[in-house]
Amino acid sequence: MENRTAKVGITGKYGTRYGQKLRKQVKAIEILQRMKSICPFCGKTSIRREAVGIWKCRACRRSIAGGAFEFITTAATTAKTTINRLKKNLELTKMKEDFESDEEDIKEEKKEKKISKKDNRKDKGKDKKDNKKDNKKGNKKK
Repeated sequence: MENRTAKVGITGKYGTRYGQKLRKQVKAIEILQRMKSICPFCGKTSIRREAVGIWKCRACRRSIAGGAFEFITTAATTAKTTINRLKKNLELTKMKEDFESDEEDIKEEKKEKKISKKDNRKDKGKDKKDNKKDNKKGNKKK
């Protein structure tokens, strides 16, 4: 038996009805919707269309919302990339703020250490002077 739908493919069921242009458009859509897709959860090529916008993985049995004729639409891809970019920018700004606050804390700690070192030096200098005075007094008493 010959292959009767070599040119028209899946739209051979419409025969000569509806016109060539419409049948070509329907052919493109029907091929997309009957194509298997890769599951984002299990990684197998087993996602099939159940109903309009509902896609089901036959391997892991998860139902996923998608496009009417395609599992992943261009609008969904654009939205996903935009969301990921915004998340990344938000994380970077948070990291930058944390880094800047950490730098400020470090600078403050350094200032405090310098101040405490100066105070310690002054105190040590007074102690040395007191010790010298005590030594002189002690020497005189003997």
